[in-house]
Amino acid sequence: MNTTVLLRVNGREWGGWTSGRIAAGIERIARDFNVQITRSWPGDESQVSRRSRIKKGDKVEVLIGDDLVITGWVEATPVRYDANSISMGIVGRSKTADLVDCSATPSQYNGRSIVQVAADLARPFSINVVDAGGVSGVLQGVQADQGESVMDVLNKMLGLQQALAYDNAAGDLVIGGIGTIRATTALVLGENILTCDSEQSIKDRFSSYQVSGMRAGNNDDFGEATTTAIRGTATDTGIARYRPLLVRQTGNATSETCAERSEFEMRQRAARTDEVTYTVQGWHQGDGKLWQPNMLVNVFDPVLGFDNREMVIAEVTYQQDENGTTSELRVGPADAYLPEPAKPGKRKKKVAAEDDF
Repeated sequence: MNTTVLLRVNGREWGGWTSGRIAAGIERIARDFNVQITRSWPGDESQVSRRSRIKKGDKVEVLIGDDLVITGWVEATPVRYDANSISMGIVGRSKTADLVDCSATPSQYNGRSIVQVAADLARPFSINVVDAGGVSGVLQGVQADQGESVMDVLNKMLGLQQALAYDNAAGDLVIGGIGTIRATTALVLGENILTCDSEQSIKDRFSSYQVSGMRAGNNDDFGEATTTAIRGTATDTGIARYRPLLVRQTGNATSETCAERSEFEMRQRAARTDEVTYTVQGWHQGDGKLWQPNMLVNVFDPVLGFDNREMVIAEVTYQQDENGTTSELRVGPADAYLPEPAKPGKRKKKVAAEDDF
């Protein structure tokens, strides 16, 4: 399997890096890369050529063998040297990095889906939005305020609909659900797991969660029901002592969205306890395909008590240096990234007949 890292810039491919790191994940909008080449003095003409032909701001495609993994921009060309050697690097991020860094145009969005709003926000940056499914319905109201980044506005919507937003290899913004593809290779202690790192912490978990919010009123809908009475609660039975958390819902809240958000907070925080980072040899699975974020993978790790536990790969970091070629996989239960709270029952509103008046 080809583990050569190539940078395609200005119609030419560059390789031969002495070290490299490429990272992608479902909790970030922009992938990033960092490749370096180090040579002993005296100067190397190939390094001079690279530096003169790859400039900050250039569009770049990053490939692992024949697989495209990042489409974005060169953001830095660091140089470091001492009396013995010189190191030159190329650093960059996905096209979607602009959505993280840049301000959104102040706007009000009503009655539109999260994909439609995201497409409107990304359009000035010439970034496509991909609907990966798993998200439906329209938003009551979302506002891009002065000074907010596009990512800030997206986070408002993600919190309301528990959706994922991340990028793909083409530099598109993807909106969708959890676990869109399945890994063909399991993570197994004693076979392909080299190292494990897990905090197994409950410091961010609470015994109870209460979410409250408001919605705009009108002539027929006003008063307490639109201000403080809209709330939802959830309890984490895994936390024995008294540890309450109060959360304010954004946007035009309803009893249903508050209930969903309280369940979201409880389930996500509980699932984070089982989040683990594994290191495996190589960048490919047994079938030759790269490890990818948002894959469902089965984990066999008796040390942590995982017996064929289905996890989601939240982040993949491909690394290559003098120690070899490895993949760092951060995995966790699906609830850690996109919980699916139970839908509260809908209560039919009583319609009064004319004889009641």
